[in-house]
Amino acid sequence: MAKVIEFPNSRLATPVKKTTDVSRRYVSLEPRRYGFFRCCSRGLIEITGFILGFVRAVALMLLLWFRPILFIVVRPLSGLLLIAFIVCLFTHPADQRLTFGFGLLSLGAFLIMHLYDGFLVFLARGTVVNILN
Repeated sequence: MAKVIEFPNSRLATPVKKTTDVSRRYVSLEPRRYGFFRCCSRGLIEITGFILGFVRAVALMLLLWFRPILFIVVRPLSGLLLIAFIVCLFTHPADQRLTFGFGLLSLGAFLIMHLYDGFLVFLARGTVVNILN
């Protein structure tokens, strides 16, 4: 204690009144998680949450099973349609229906893959590395 310096005029920045009477404090025993659903019972909300989690897990497993099948078809199709779009852009500039048809189909195939992966990430609730690799 030899290195402690005591200041003679020190005081707290703001005066603090300590509360020692704990009988007047209010503590809510209800969890705030279910504040929006006050009309439903807590057990019904738990059962509904379990059922929704189960349906989410089953849907995620089925969609993950279907993902390689979808991507085997859509990924080469998207690439071929993009090549066809570039070829038609230079060889048939007058035929806009054919050129933009290939371009829109290629974009649509890419969006199918992107939105499918986005939906899987949404269902997985953020475990992206384990799902998509």
